[in-house]
Amino acid sequence: MTWTPPSDTWGTSLTDAPAAEMADLAARNRAIERDGASVTERAGGTAQREMWERLGELRASFDRSFADPPREQVAQFQDLLAIAVGGRRYALRLAQSAGLFPNRRVTPLPGPISALLGVAGFRGSIVPVYSLAAVLGQPPQPDSRWLVLAAGAPPVALAFEALDGHLRIPAGDVIEEQVGHGPRGCLRGIVRRPEGARPIVDVAAVRAAIQALMQS
Repeated sequence: MTWTPPSDTWGTSLTDAPAAEMADLAARNRAIERDGASVTERAGGTAQREMWERLGELRASFDRSFADPPREQVAQFQDLLAIAVGGRRYALRLAQSAGLFPNRRVTPLPGPISALLGVAGFRGSIVPVYSLAAVLGQPPQPDSRWLVLAAGAPPVALAFEALDGHLRIPAGDVIEEQVGHGPRGCLRGIVRRPEGARPIVDVAAVRAAIQALMQS
């Protein structure tokens, strides 16, 4: 399942993209069905079927975000992924994601930092995979079955335990922050939800934190 948001810049949402980019993004999102089907064929069982159903729900929600709402209405919303990391609720901006993959095979790779889980193949390229929990100062989670491919360079994938869904949030429910906070400054912004606030993980800050860990 893949989609390619137009930018990894902080504060940019999918709905801010030009119409041509949004059309291209919607077309690429059709690959979700093919990738998800292959995942289901490779591994059976209830857990896999439930994950595919979850992917289908996410895809439908994602497609609805391209239903050509009025431009003034589009500017009033932001798109995020609701995720769970180390048993805590967080959010990721869709504009900072280049793809979302369930149960992608990760080949363990010894490295200097515990956050490095190994490497995985994406579109013909080998990409390092890091535990998002470890980067956020928590113990690495062994059941991190979801990988998000970060937009931008250098390529990096982040592993986390659970996907709670796609959120299309009124801009007024997102508290913007100019300075990062939390472990290694990786949290920037908060989204208010009925079940509680979710800190927003800034993917660009996570990439910078990983580079700092590798150089320490």
